Amino acid sequence: MKEIEKLYDLYSNDVYRFIYSLSFDEEVSKDIMQSTFLECIKSIKNFKGKCSEKTWLLAIAKNQYYTYLKKHPFTENLYDSDLDKYKDYENEFLAEYNEVLKLINELKEPQRQIMILRLINDLTFKEIGEIIGKSESYCRVNFFREKKKIVLQFDK
Repeated sequence: MKEIEKLYDLYSNDVYRFIYSLSFDEEVSKDIMQSTFLECIKSIKNFKGKCSEKTWLLAIAKNQYYTYLKKHPFTENLYDSDLDKYKDYENEFLAEYNEVLKLINELKEPQRQIMILRLINDLTFKEIGEIIGKSESYCRVNFFREKKKIVLQFDK
């Protein structure tokens, strides 16, 4: 049990930020973070160490999030539900940040996940590949292609 506590202390913020970057909902993120660590407790004996503990936990979190989505389908765009939070802070930086988030949110999967995991969660391309089940080079190439498209759209 001490091992789970250590994992929680080390990675709970990363798991929360990852889920929040997908859901833009604090309560959903907290719930999924907790279910991620419950699943971790159940499956810790199956962890073989082929990837980092953080990558393993984020992969569990991603699966928990998709399970949540199956039970609670979306009825609105994630970006639109988050926009009201920033109305009081309209300045140039936040306006640009929101525009970039909007563009990322409009990407198809797995490109959306690659962008979020790299830009928001600061994971390596190897870690991202392990989470989404693709190669490191696939993640690297897709990240740079999507980044270039976003920069071009943003500059218009």
